[in-house]
Amino acid sequence: MSEEQRWKAKYLESLEQQEKLERRWDARLDLLRRGLVRSSLAAEGVDKAVDQCMVELREILRRDEIDAGLSALIPRLEKAVLDSEQRRQERVEQNSSAIDGLTQQLLKLELPGEVRKPLKKFSKQIEQRASNPRELPALLAELSHLQQQALSVLGSSESERPGLLQRLFGGRGESAEAAPVENATAPDDAPAQVMVSAASAEQESPLPESVIAVPAAQVSPAAGDEYALPEADEPGYSQVAEHIAASLLSLLGELELPPAHTEQGDQLRERLQGGLNWYELVPVLDDLAVLVLAASNSGQKEFAHYLKQLNERLAAFIDSISETHTGYQESLESAKAFGDELRQQVSGLQSSVQEATDLESLKRTVDSRLEGLLSTVSAFQKQRDSREQDMVERLQTLVARVNEMEQEAQGFRDSIEEQRQKALVDPLTGLPNRAAWNERAALEVARWQRYGGELQLAVLDVDLFKRINDNYGHLAGDRVLKIIAQELAKRLRKTDFIARFGGEEFVVLLPATPLDGAEQLLETLRTAIEACPFHFKGERLIITLSGGLASFASGDTLEAVFERADQALYQAKGSGRNRIIRAP
Repeated sequence: MSEEQRWKAKYLESLEQQEKLERRWDARLDLLRRGLVRSSLAAEGVDKAVDQCMVELREILRRDEIDAGLSALIPRLEKAVLDSEQRRQERVEQNSSAIDGLTQQLLKLELPGEVRKPLKKFSKQIEQRASNPRELPALLAELSHLQQQALSVLGSSESERPGLLQRLFGGRGESAEAAPVENATAPDDAPAQVMVSAASAEQESPLPESVIAVPAAQVSPAAGDEYALPEADEPGYSQVAEHIAASLLSLLGELELPPAHTEQGDQLRERLQGGLNWYELVPVLDDLAVLVLAASNSGQKEFAHYLKQLNERLAAFIDSISETHTGYQESLESAKAFGDELRQQVSGLQSSVQEATDLESLKRTVDSRLEGLLSTVSAFQKQRDSREQDMVERLQTLVARVNEMEQEAQGFRDSIEEQRQKALVDPLTGLPNRAAWNERAALEVARWQRYGGELQLAVLDVDLFKRINDNYGHLAGDRVLKIIAQELAKRLRKTDFIARFGGEEFVVLLPATPLDGAEQLLETLRTAIEACPFHFKGERLIITLSGGLASFASGDTLEAVFERADQALYQAKGSGRNRIIRAP
């Protein structure tokens, strides 16, 4: 190759490299422009001056010549950013000052130590946390919580009273619940009041709806609402206020209040019947807790008073018996003395007869001795009648006391039995609870061990129940458990026993039932639950359960059979759920 050709090749290679560099720089410039445009769009809304600079920046980037435009814009952009940062810092200080001011207002109130201590701790953290804009929502939420605690201890017994903010700042009498938040963004000079109200309103708003389980076809209206699941786990307070008031009224109606707390109970009942707002809820719960404790202490005091009275009556009873025994001993001694005296007088009469010398003297002696005998017998008879009357009265008093104590003891036995029965019922499903299960299972096993026969035990569990709670909420989960409990209970015989063992787990005892018949019965229960028309907003939901079945054999204990049934349940879960498996 000649020298000219070699130089020509180098020149072409250099041109090719130059074109590659130009394309690379063009690509980088394009990426830089796109990045600046996106950044300018993301920075909008922080400050008006910065927003104007961002608009000019995007216009400059659209041109071919950007050097001159950027040279003029960058100094103005730097100044706008610095000014914006200074204003942002001022707003942070204003927010911090406003929140601290509200906190100090709360600290000036007469609050107990358990409320004042977290308030002081919160006050010390305000300046540091308020400097970070991301911490502001959490800061306001915590302040709202502390405000609610302060409100709960400052609540009065009257149903109509101004809210905490109104008491602090002297409002015009409007309730905190009815006061609207007019501005979404608070002014810099007074942000705390509006923001705290907004945080409270946000806590009351319902959670977004979720979809769970496996939806099927739409449910027909004939299915009714008894299988409908609640639409929200945490609805706004206004949606549940009526239900809360009704539940509290029902609880208050079941309390047996002592006379000293009757008036307070009537006042609380009037407040509940008049309706509750958000700020009244915590004081009402506090007052109700006081009445519950009073009722509980009243029952204990009443029982203690009864035991004290019983002890006193038993002591009096023992004293009466001792007195009766003493009277009986005195009667025996009196009868003995009477016999001795009669013997002496008869002996004297005999001596007088033997010593008499004529009939006249004998007559006078006998008359005298007989008069003495009659007088002694008459005195003894009167004394004995008096003691017998006294003893009869004492015995009647003892009988009356015994009858009275028996009636009171029967009343307490009935009350204790009623409380025991209540303690054996699961409050959610109405089924027997675990304590009732332990009692009944021990009885059935003892009967089986004595008389023989067949006894089956089953453990049932709702499939994927956590998804129901997670997607629909705990209110829906409670609704599902109540419906399933009702469906199971109404399909069992009177001799069968079902209890809620815990959570979404149920246990069933089937006395005098062959293993095949028990398995067939459990399949009937399983298919009945699968066929229940559960629905959410009209959309069909399939909810199923799995179960394990075990049979009692010679030498088995309750714990061993339960373990086999539980293992069979795990096997049913691992095999795809919605099935009953018999333990080997």
